[in-house]
Amino acid sequence: MPVYHLVSDVPVSHVSPLYPIKNTRDFIADLDFLLKHFNPVDLTELIAATKGQVVLPRNAFFLSFDDGLREFHDVIAPILLQKGVPATCFLNSGFIDNRDLFFRYKVALAAHAITTSPNLWKKPDVQNWFSAHFDSSSNVSSLLKIRYSNRHELDELLPFLEIDVNAYLAEKQPYLTSNQILSLISQDFHFGAHSCDHPEYAHIEPNEQVRQTVDSIQHITQAFQLPYRAFAFPFTDFGADDAVFQAMHGKNAHTDISFGCAGMKRDPWPQHFQRIPVEKEGLSAEKTIRSEYLYYLLKAPFGRNITRR
Repeated sequence: MPVYHLVSDVPVSHVSPLYPIKNTRDFIADLDFLLKHFNPVDLTELIAATKGQVVLPRNAFFLSFDDGLREFHDVIAPILLQKGVPATCFLNSGFIDNRDLFFRYKVALAAHAITTSPNLWKKPDVQNWFSAHFDSSSNVSSLLKIRYSNRHELDELLPFLEIDVNAYLAEKQPYLTSNQILSLISQDFHFGAHSCDHPEYAHIEPNEQVRQTVDSIQHITQAFQLPYRAFAFPFTDFGADDAVFQAMHGKNAHTDISFGCAGMKRDPWPQHFQRIPVEKEGLSAEKTIRSEYLYYLLKAPFGRNITRR
């Protein structure tokens, strides 16, 4: 179950400082590898398999993309349609139609601004902000320490760096619009929820974890009249309280299927699956997946290839 965020042949200011971005050539090479060794399945087939309604083909693979970025419409979908590969995109309900920007993407914009315009770093307001929030050795990398709980502190910094988030959202349109999502649905792509505004579940209270999960699922399912309910944890499901899994898959289940990002592992919840992040510096999907298989086999004798909750 490989998972990506976006594919682009040009730098993306709100993403590039955070993690590697696959270009189209490398993404196509990844797909060719997957199609050579595995058989693609879509979300509805996977849901049906969890209910015992179908048997998946041998060596099945399920492809997904997180965060609902516009490149899924502009770059990725045309390639997938050409290759005949189905995919699911997980959306943050609070970011659809470019209503707001993920706090880590704001961090990336700040890091990009300072790196590309060194004079900004010398501004007294910028220096004072860093001194107030970090120790004397603070630098651009210190921005990566900002958590969801103190995300609003970024809103003080960005004007000092001449960053207008609302203008950026209007001009760059980093997220999918409702019309683009509907168009993709008409082309047989699937969608699921990815929380409201992408918090780290380990750093928020259990009741907020449940709210972020249930509200986003209900919003996206209803807004796009989806006949299925899917959820992928933002960041990771590490630190997710049992109350969240009960809300998703318990007696009054709010989801049909859910996903984490812990690599190749089995999970005690039969409707919950772990995916393999494949956006690693200098590594193809082939190398990443081969290493995941090896790691899975090495852990097997010790029972460590099963998620513990």
